[in-house]
Amino acid sequence: MQRSTISGRLIAFSAIFAAAAVTFASVVLWLIVAGVVREQIDQRLDTQIQALRSALTSGPDGAVTLSVQLNGPPFDRHGSGWYWQVSGESVQLVSRSLSGGTIETPGHAFEWRQLLGEIVRPGGPVEVRGQALHTRTMEATVGNRIVTITATAPKSALTTPALKSLMWLLPVMALLGGSLIVGTILQVRYGLQPLRRLTVDIASVLTGHRSKLQEPGVTELQPVALEINRLIDQNAQRLVDTRVHFANMAHGLKTPIASMMLALDDRNDPDGSLRRLTKRIDRRIRHHLADGRRASAGDVVHSASKVKPRLDDLLLALQRIYADKQLSVDFDVGSSIVVGCAADDFDEIFGNILENAFKWAVRKIGIYGEIKGQVTTISIRDDGPGMPSSRIDEVFRPGLRLDETVPGDGFGLSISKELLGLYGGSISINPVELGLKVDITLPTASPGQT
Repeated sequence: MQRSTISGRLIAFSAIFAAAAVTFASVVLWLIVAGVVREQIDQRLDTQIQALRSALTSGPDGAVTLSVQLNGPPFDRHGSGWYWQVSGESVQLVSRSLSGGTIETPGHAFEWRQLLGEIVRPGGPVEVRGQALHTRTMEATVGNRIVTITATAPKSALTTPALKSLMWLLPVMALLGGSLIVGTILQVRYGLQPLRRLTVDIASVLTGHRSKLQEPGVTELQPVALEINRLIDQNAQRLVDTRVHFANMAHGLKTPIASMMLALDDRNDPDGSLRRLTKRIDRRIRHHLADGRRASAGDVVHSASKVKPRLDDLLLALQRIYADKQLSVDFDVGSSIVVGCAADDFDEIFGNILENAFKWAVRKIGIYGEIKGQVTTISIRDDGPGMPSSRIDEVFRPGLRLDETVPGDGFGLSISKELLGLYGGSISINPVELGLKVDITLPTASPGQT
């Protein structure tokens, strides 16, 4: 995965753990099966050795013989690997299956347990006619002779049953491991479902479909939802405070603007441009006063705005104001793009930024819109002189102007940034070749909200 996720990590860890656990359990079970088979073979060989010891007798001449024949199955099949042998000085008795051959028993270290009596012990590795054998031996005293009783079984008698059990064991353990992984995937999907629901609720808050997060159904996420709701309340209060602040400022400007409108007439404003500009300022003042009244009454709702029509209106006004520059505008914004921002605040935000672009552009301005999931990005680019990267942060300081030779008050970008923050958006300024690019992000809204 290119991007790490909690569910991916949990599933990957569980898969590795399940594979390791199943492998370890398979090895342990196989060793247990192999041990049980070996123990059964040893018991069978030990029983044969004990029967041979009981049947050994010594004649008057000292010859060692068997009082009964012990060549029952499987010691009666020639070359079967199931052999027994009694060997010693002038003594050589073998099973029917070993007729014509002998078992060369290797030497072994002395064991103190032999002093306590005749005991059966493991023998060393032996081959007869190219066949590997598993051996058990015992030394016994018959009359005045010491003999070695050896019983063998083919190595395959130990490994074949264990391998057959492994052929059944591996598919069963693989099925068990797969079941564990599937169970883990289902558990992770079910366990992380509240997180996914919380993510959807947060996106609904950003787009204005929901005012607050609903209480999660799990205890662990309740503190998270509580803190997020607190942030939402704080953000709403900031929006109220900002609008009231603008309303107070607008109220202070209302009387001077009204006086200016009364003072302008055909004599001092023959073409009416000053009166149109004054009316535009008056509309903005009335807008902020209305916002302040709604905020004071608690009527603060995140409405939505269609991007293209509002940008069209702003461009129409700015192209008239800066008609003498004869700027070309490359406009590529889809008509279906809707953002979670009130129309008047949208105009305030983009009016400030577009005005800067028109002010500094030399020949061309580009405006581009793109939806990326829950966020819409509007990019505004001009071919003006730009600015050094080191001074980008300074332009957002209220009242600060980087160039005093052009008209302006230094508050436009700071106001736009503050309004964007209230709607969950952001702004970034990036110097590019031959100009400057401003990226504005706002939550994507549905067309039905407008």
